[in-house]
Parts: sequence; structure tokens; C-alpha cells
Amino acid sequence: MNTFDANSWIGRWPFAFVAEHTAQSLREELREHGIGQALVSPLDAVFAPEPGPANRALLHATRATPQLEPVPIINPALANWREELDAAAADERVRAVRVLPSYHNFRLTGAAMAAVGAALVERKLRLIVQVRLIDERHEFHALNLKPVAVASLAAFLTKTKGAPLLACGLLRSEVLELAPRFSGLHADTTFAEWHDTLPHLLAKVPVEQLVFGSGTPILITAASLAKLATAKVAARVRAKVAARNLEKFLGRRRA
Repeated sequence: MNTFDANSWIGRWPFAFVAEHTAQSLREELREHGIGQALVSPLDAVFAPEPGPANRALLHATRATPQLEPVPIINPALANWREELDAAAADERVRAVRVLPSYHNFRLTGAAMAAVGAALVERKLRLIVQVRLIDERHEFHALNLKPVAVASLAAFLTKTKGAPLLACGLLRSEVLELAPRFSGLHADTTFAEWHDTLPHLLAKVPVEQLVFGSGTPILITAASLAKLATAKVAARVRAKVAARNLEKFLGRRRA
């Protein structure tokens, strides 16, 4: 079964003893678990003053690993976000960019984010909103960070009138609250946890809105994959969540 991971990272996470993956080591880690493709973003951009250097390093590092599709990070709170977006869009491999409202201190419903959304449409790029990177109860004690609120994401989805969006890091309860209301929302499975996650979600959420995400290396790859591999669902359903839905969301590669 082809598996396409929506939520993986290279670089260093400073608050836990997790693997500091390079593009090559991440590719091998995912391959060992049967994950053939992945969207990958740079952890080094999360706490940096601006994401440009980490984005450039990501684009360079993934040139030799075609299994990893680079997803640069854009920070709308900075004055140079347009230049960063232009640099990302200039790379023919880039089909999406990722934003981190909680870490970069901006509102999804603000004017800057509206401008980013319009620029993405113009460049035919998809938007990924990182709702959370880790369980907020495990954040470093000196950081007062909260995940993107459901109300904020709902307001953004309403404002953008159903434009396609991938939210990475929603909890099970948040997926169940948002997905049935917004058909343009795609949610990854990284933080959706239940004793039988997929059937539980599919009771209320159309299968086309769910995509696989591992959270590697912050979360355990095998545990994330088990939610997909052991799910009591039809093979065609598993295949959609494993890869087809994400590929459809991203669309054709740009010429």
C-alpha cells in the first residue's frame, strides 16, 4: 500500500531527545515503516527569527530525496513573507506551504493571512495550517503556547468560503467538530486518537477529508502508522486515507 505522510519534519526539536533528522535519515526512517512519500517541513524554522534560512536549507537538502516533498514555512507576521513565498513558489517541487499561527504569533483571521491566502491562489499553492506540533501539555514549561483554537479555524474556513485547506494536528474531537461543517477541510490523523481511530472518525467524517500524518520525528512513526494499518476498514478506504486523498488535495505538480 502506498503511504503518503502529510506531517513530517527534518531538523532539531530543542525540547526533547528526538532524532535530529536530515533529509536522508528521515527518508530511511519512513521507508523502514513502509511510508514511501512525505511532505516535509523544517523544524529549524519554528523558533527562528524568520524561516528563510531553514526553508532554503530544506529545498537544498531534499533535492537528493525525491520521496520527500518540501513544504516551506511562511510567517505572515513578518514583512518579508512575500519574498519568502516567491522563493518557495520558484521551486517546481513545492505544492504547498505551511503556517504556524501559535508559534509565529499571528491570527488566521487577520489581514496578513488573507493576503497570504490570495497569494497562494495566484501561485496555485495549497495551504497547510499546523494546529499543534506536540501535545500542549508537554510544551516546555517556559513557553505559553496554545494550539490554534477550533473557533479561529472555523472562522477562517468560513471567511475563505470552503477553499481547500489541510489542518495538521487536530485532536479527534476537533476533527469531529470541524470536518462535517466544512467540506474543504482536510485533517490529518497525527493527533486523532481513539481505540479504533479511523472507523470512529468515519462514522461522522467523509473519508475524502482524512489524510495520514505521522508527526515524525516528534511522535513515534510506528504508533502513527498503526492507526492506519490496523484499522478495520475496507482496503479502498485505507488507500484513500493512506495516500490518494493527500495527492488529490495537492493537485497536479506545477509545470
